[in-house]
Amino acid sequence: MKHFLSNLSLNTRQTAIDSLMDNAKTSVPDPVFFSIGLPNRELLPKKKLQEVYNSIFESGTDSYFNYGGSKGISPLLSTISKRENISQDYIMISTGNTQGVELCARLVLNPKDTIAFESYTYAIAHSLTHQYNLNALEIPVEADGMDTEYLEQELKKASIKALYIIPNANNPTGTTLSLNKRRKLVELAYQYDFLIIEDDPYRDLIFDKRLPSLFELDSRKEKVIYLYSFSKTIAPTLRTGFVLAHPFYIKKLEQFKQTTDSCTSPLNQMVVNEMIKSDAWNDSLEKQRSFYEIKKDLTKSFLNKMNERYGWTSNEPAGGLFYWVDTHAGDVTDWLKCAAESGVVFIPGKAFALDDQTNTKFRLCYSYCDNEEMLKGFERLEQSFVKWQQGTTLKKNDYLSQNI
Repeated sequence: MKHFLSNLSLNTRQTAIDSLMDNAKTSVPDPVFFSIGLPNRELLPKKKLQEVYNSIFESGTDSYFNYGGSKGISPLLSTISKRENISQDYIMISTGNTQGVELCARLVLNPKDTIAFESYTYAIAHSLTHQYNLNALEIPVEADGMDTEYLEQELKKASIKALYIIPNANNPTGTTLSLNKRRKLVELAYQYDFLIIEDDPYRDLIFDKRLPSLFELDSRKEKVIYLYSFSKTIAPTLRTGFVLAHPFYIKKLEQFKQTTDSCTSPLNQMVVNEMIKSDAWNDSLEKQRSFYEIKKDLTKSFLNKMNERYGWTSNEPAGGLFYWVDTHAGDVTDWLKCAAESGVVFIPGKAFALDDQTNTKFRLCYSYCDNEEMLKGFERLEQSFVKWQQGTTLKKNDYLSQNI
């Protein structure tokens, strides 16, 4: 049957995260999942969603149960236009940011084009590289985000077609791109003629004042396509987000969307509109930020202890759902097996790297578990880490004794 498959199919593979999680099964009855990058269950607005759905069902309006336009329904477009302070000509509703990224790839990328992204980034960038047969330029990550000086030096050697970036509370590194670097990236995009795909699902979960987006800094709106999703701030099940881009790009993206899913569910769009159109939405976001900051601080205390005891290092995130931790000790993929047996699961750093390499880093998601679960998970992380390290030392000693 393989001979029926297209090149796109042949180049598509299981993500590293899925592969690693398949091998991280745990038989412990009360496992703790620091691996799940989802909103906390306490924050899911179930009651409010029920009220919104009921009001729509009782309104007698049938249009939201039919197909809609690829651009999106008028009420949601109007609300986003007001909130983002931009004309509806620059907006298209998406079925989440994964679709947004895929549509952007169709828009601008050809086989053998070069796409740039951070050396550790969301696995969708790696999927695009494989599926579209692209060349990849990996950019080192610093405490304040992508190393723009490194990028500039590379651009002097060879051109790129696009750059993919998560500027706020990056997944997985938790880094937030500084204002100076944001300005520099937009400047480089014009100087070296490439398009920036700005994937920004965590912007409303930044604990302090949010910096302007790359899209906002692009006064001509020609070099940045902006993607936002409500999956992290309302609920992933709605699969609704939006794209901001120059009308030239929006028209082409609408055409691609017509052959992808025709339209994002009009019913879900209306639900999102009802959720975000009032000032109560701002209050909801503030509540979420405060909730996650407490969890971040709880995680910070644990990681400070692990730094003192075992030399772990990490950079405190400015928001979002993740801490990025370096154990400086062996391949944490091996530790994951031991940790899973102890009842705690995390994502090894290699899941976010393009190449399959030995990696001492891991992503710890602090959003999903309740505080009691987190404390239990921290204890299991430390115990399993010590056990793994002791096992590694024994193996080394056995090897040395057999080969001396």
